Amino acid sequence: MKPEKPKLLGFKQIYYNLDKILFLFFLTFLLIEFVWLPLNSWLAGLLLRQSGYLFLSYNNIFAIIKGSPLISLGLLMLVIINLLVAYFQMGLLLTGARHLLYHEKRTLIEYSHKVFSQSFMIMKEITIPKMAFIFFYVMMLFPFIRKILKIYYLNKIVIPKFVVNYVEERYWLISIIVILLSLIMFYISVRLMFAIPQLLFEKKTVKQAVSYSIEKTRRQNWFYTWNLLWIVIKTYLFFFLLLVPIIASQTLMDVLTHRESLVLGIFNYVLIRNFHYMVLTYFLIKFVSLLTGEGLEMIPRRKKDHWMRWGVLGCACIIFSMEGYVYLEAPVAHKPLILSHRGVSNKNGVQNTVQSLEKTAQLEPDFVETDVQETKDGQFVMMHDANIWELTGVNASPQDLTLEELTKIEISENGFHSKISSFDDYLKRANELNQKLLIEIKTSKKDKPDMMKRFLEKYGETLKQNGHQIQSLNYQIIDQVRSFDSEIPAYFILPYNSIFPRTKATGYTMEYSTLDENFVNKLWNTDQKLYVWTINSSESFDKSIHLGADGMITDNIELVQELVTIAQEDPEYTDLLLKRALEFFNF
Repeated sequence: MKPEKPKLLGFKQIYYNLDKILFLFFLTFLLIEFVWLPLNSWLAGLLLRQSGYLFLSYNNIFAIIKGSPLISLGLLMLVIINLLVAYFQMGLLLTGARHLLYHEKRTLIEYSHKVFSQSFMIMKEITIPKMAFIFFYVMMLFPFIRKILKIYYLNKIVIPKFVVNYVEERYWLISIIVILLSLIMFYISVRLMFAIPQLLFEKKTVKQAVSYSIEKTRRQNWFYTWNLLWIVIKTYLFFFLLLVPIIASQTLMDVLTHRESLVLGIFNYVLIRNFHYMVLTYFLIKFVSLLTGEGLEMIPRRKKDHWMRWGVLGCACIIFSMEGYVYLEAPVAHKPLILSHRGVSNKNGVQNTVQSLEKTAQLEPDFVETDVQETKDGQFVMMHDANIWELTGVNASPQDLTLEELTKIEISENGFHSKISSFDDYLKRANELNQKLLIEIKTSKKDKPDMMKRFLEKYGETLKQNGHQIQSLNYQIIDQVRSFDSEIPAYFILPYNSIFPRTKATGYTMEYSTLDENFVNKLWNTDQKLYVWTINSSESFDKSIHLGADGMITDNIELVQELVTIAQEDPEYTDLLLKRALEFFNF
């Protein structure tokens, strides 16, 4: 027998339940953001401090495990608790959607009590296989769910953008493989989706739930695939159809006075936020309806329910209005520094060479970011890679060759050719050009024990006098710089943020796609700065500028300079609204 099509769902039905919907979303997110996140961060920092370490990174995690097994156990327990919190969050929102489908007349208080009670019951029935399956489903098979549910800890599990770009640039077949895998994953997600209500609501084992789902979708997989895909498509369509008149009206108003444009901008921001929650609810209810076969009905409500709905809506609109004003009107507090990545811009030469430095300096970046490594004879050379093969065709590390040998080797990139530059020549030319440098000290096991001591003794005073800065992935380098002379800025590179570090560093250099407001909020309580990398698009720029980055490392100086100018010159509210709307559905 052909399965029944999903029940129709109109926005009037959503509106009649909007008080419950907003209350559920708000309460969940507020508890996570303002209660659990600060508490979790405080506990993680407390545990880390007990280990004697100031930060958590790939180069010290094994030392922490070995030297502080009890602290490591505590951190592991905290990870487990975070997984339980994420599981509860998913259970709460899915249960909330399911209870909206019950054809019962309930007040907001009754509804909330039922949802929370059943969610706690779900937690009592939790098992490791259940949790593993749910996380596997929302992370791998159907990540759309984790995005719309705003599950903080699962959404932090991302592949840094620079890794994605690196793979795409060098291995074009990877993109095709990723597309094929995505299609396969979506198909599997359809075959297994009916296991979710069986696990959460019917108290079935993983084996029983999976068997049930596979059997239910047998010979009907295309029917369910199309219906699930259509729900996702309609979610996007509804939001963007609602967005069109908002953007059109703001475009017309932006040509009038600033005050009128701002007022409408805030009003439109409130509409976008409300519509955002409405369409997310649409997806959530349609998805749960598809899984359960139940539909959302317009059950008669009491008069006071009407006032309750508008009370919740009013509170939400007030919060959204304040958020909108800050977003639209708050100017760029200060102009961020612009740093050229590896001394090139828009592929104008070979990275880390004097010739490219001379070209790039003409674009007037605030800093030129460079890479320095030690040579076999204890000198210093300009080189990023641990092995110089890709740029030179020579299979060796900088530490395997003398400076004289290295500077005779031809280096090629972006259609340009040059010789490997010594750090002495590079620094001398930078000083002649009055070009400040952000010097990354790259370390290796082959480095001599006194490498950094010699570097600072030879160059420290010159770096200080000319306003140069240092950064490194190795915190020992940062510590040595700060001990040598605290007036030399030293930035600690953190490719991925986890526990907020408590270090002597002047600031931190972060990969922008892993950065979040939680990290930035903590940074504001210190006098430390934030550099982000690699900013090569308006998307990455917008995220970084609104998080208050102090500096942006880029491969395209002119692009970032243009974006900074636009941001400082009172940008069109239309553009800001559109960018924020697209952020909500940025997957």
